[in-house]
Amino acid sequence: MKKLLMAGAAMGALVAGSAQAQVQTFGFYGYIDGMYALKTTTNNKEFALPGFAVAHSGDGWGVDGKLGYRFDGTPWDIALGGRYLDQSKGKAEGDTFGWRNTDGKYWNVDLEAGYTMSGPGWGVRPLLGVRYQNWKAEFTDQVAPLFQSTQKSYGVGPRIGVDGSLRIAESISLFGGIDTSFLFGKAKSSTVNYSAGGKKSRMFWDVGGKIGVDWEVAPLFHIAAGYKAEWFDGIHYETPANGAATGPAGRGGELIHGPFVRLTYNWGAPPSGPMAPKPPAATGKKSYIVFFDFDRALITPTAATTIKQAATDAKAGKSTRLDVTGHADKSGGDAYNMALSLRRGNAVKDQLVREGIPANQIAVVGRGESMPLVQTADGVREPQNRRVEIVLN
Repeated sequence: MKKLLMAGAAMGALVAGSAQAQVQTFGFYGYIDGMYALKTTTNNKEFALPGFAVAHSGDGWGVDGKLGYRFDGTPWDIALGGRYLDQSKGKAEGDTFGWRNTDGKYWNVDLEAGYTMSGPGWGVRPLLGVRYQNWKAEFTDQVAPLFQSTQKSYGVGPRIGVDGSLRIAESISLFGGIDTSFLFGKAKSSTVNYSAGGKKSRMFWDVGGKIGVDWEVAPLFHIAAGYKAEWFDGIHYETPANGAATGPAGRGGELIHGPFVRLTYNWGAPPSGPMAPKPPAATGKKSYIVFFDFDRALITPTAATTIKQAATDAKAGKSTRLDVTGHADKSGGDAYNMALSLRRGNAVKDQLVREGIPANQIAVVGRGESMPLVQTADGVREPQNRRVEIVLN
């Protein structure tokens, strides 16, 4: 496993984005994507000047990253992300020797807020944010007389999207997402040896999507692979040389797509110190305890009976919120037990939903080994600490 993790980290560094949708627990989370970008030529004739073949950028590589924080006890999170794309020099159409080529670079920064909704085996995260993007392409003609031209565009504006996931096995999930941005900025074009050039204020828009498979290879650590595509509209600004009417009428776009790999880690810190759970008599609220087998998050027949009773009482008492708190004993590491306690809590939530409790009325929190029912030394397997507590509000 150590070699596998090291190989995955090396791949991410070698190839080095909305949304990992699966936020496992409260606290920090993040991911990094490495992508091989294929460029599809549509109306993206970046340089089409008199006597020159049409030239555009070639394939390349890209990296996406995101660092976010999910707030304890709420479905909200905030995240900062970014992307860098380096398109290698692409030859002009019909240019056998590669004397005419274009080198393109693109980057953006995203700030967003997400709201995660979940049910038995699924999760959906709508997002709203703002994006800044910058695109640049440099054309070079190495045949005398030498000619160089540069196109730039940049803008800022709102971004919306949605990410989703569907669990198909205990540690395997399908995920996908789509987002779009509407940006306001400028497009520029400049040339050397010719008088052509100019700039124009305009609105750009982007739309992108991705789909993939996620595998939790260790607690809170995931590896994923998939395919993504994005269309950038209006990022080109064509200015014909010497007034010649060439180029796509001053506006062009790019479709970039390709496979990607993803490394994800979720940090979920336990409370600052051990806290004993409050006895039900002190709050006047009904509570239930469900126990689990060692290193398992499966609902036993006894646990199913307890959960059914909790659901029945919640509906009879017209409870508007059920707090579900997962726990683990001290036989494993802190990070592992945090993930295990959350899986137990989500297993109880799924069962409550099957019993007729709306998912949006259930709040799940994982506490790891920080709140033992029975105090033990580190490393001790204690059955009463492998539990989930259900409190009706």
